[in-house]
Amino acid sequence: MRYRSFFIGTLVVTALAVAACGGKKKDAAYYMEMVDSIRKAEQVKQLHKQAGIYSDPVEAWFDTLSLRTLPLQSAGAEYWEIGHFVAVPMSVNEHFGCNVSRKLRALAMPSAYRKEVVLVADITDSIAPRLVLYVMDKRHQPIDHLTLYEKKSEDRSDDFGETFMEYFITSTYEITLLRYYQSHRAEQKPELLESRRYLITKEGRFEETIIEIE
Repeated sequence: MRYRSFFIGTLVVTALAVAACGGKKKDAAYYMEMVDSIRKAEQVKQLHKQAGIYSDPVEAWFDTLSLRTLPLQSAGAEYWEIGHFVAVPMSVNEHFGCNVSRKLRALAMPSAYRKEVVLVADITDSIAPRLVLYVMDKRHQPIDHLTLYEKKSEDRSDDFGETFMEYFITSTYEITLLRYYQSHRAEQKPELLESRRYLITKEGRFEETIIEIE
């Protein structure tokens, strides 16, 4: 919306400049008519959106997503405890870089630098769901994504078990990821393997940052 307002303002300035420089009246009128048409189109689009009328079914679906506010704390494999995830239609799977056979559910997150952020749960494997955070462009195409949670089996020379992740997201999108190893021996505590921290850049990409030790 900010860029559209800037564009409309530019057209107005151009029209005034044409008139001030002795340009033909029809030239100034042309620009002013264009400005008026753009404004009317934006008003109609907004009214249609408020009324639930969409020309693009994908945009209509994205607008049905529930919003989950920040901060956000790890819920492990119980992703449904985070909020109300909506089933992703197979036709929308490609917007998350997935083929139509994947079973996905999605939840809207607060925008970052005016870019759409969506939390997606891949529940194709119901026992070990995968949670991924996406930053989307205006066409609902992914700019970047970051895996927040997944669980994998791991075999060691002296043990076997699984690795899993925990995640924490602050209100300013400071994302901390922790990866653990859990032995099959339940009495052993999880072993922290690595910790990473990410921020979302103005370009909509996840950038790793240094974790300060207090």
